[in-house]
Amino acid sequence: MSHNTYQKKEYKMGNIIETLRELNIGEEDFVYLNYEDHASVWHISDDYIEVALNETDTAQRLAALLATPGVRVYSRYEDDILHEMRELGLLEDYDREGGFEDYLTATITAEAYDHDLLTISTERHDHKRGTCDVAANVKVRAGDLYGLGDSADSFVSAFDVVVQTMNGTLTLS
Repeated sequence: MSHNTYQKKEYKMGNIIETLRELNIGEEDFVYLNYEDHASVWHISDDYIEVALNETDTAQRLAALLATPGVRVYSRYEDDILHEMRELGLLEDYDREGGFEDYLTATITAEAYDHDLLTISTERHDHKRGTCDVAANVKVRAGDLYGLGDSADSFVSAFDVVVQTMNGTLTLS
């Protein structure tokens, strides 16, 4: 009788930098960050997407990432999201008096659907009711996370973290 002797290593969130280094994730490698929240909606109303954007905290989660100095946050299309928001004129009204993260949250909430800042989908349960999912699926360079030091854990804490390893895709939650 043969015995397979291998140890299964379980990776958990807790020290993201240590985990990424153990997995040999290089400075230039992307780390994918996924967050999803949902709201019950009346999909027959014209404003159900706006309702879902306001009832979920996905815009706030993305804004927190974008407002972090030293980290470039990229869309799934490899666009620098903050740069794209500037190019689209979405940051022109920021008066530098209030909190940048709060401004970003309000702007993302207002512009998410028109500018594809968040992924929005609706599951219809019947002819009136449904669930609207609001997701942020972004990526950052591992080197930017390494540069955050001790604050890297709080930076990714709300997100599922996905990395490509030699053995395939690994999700940390």
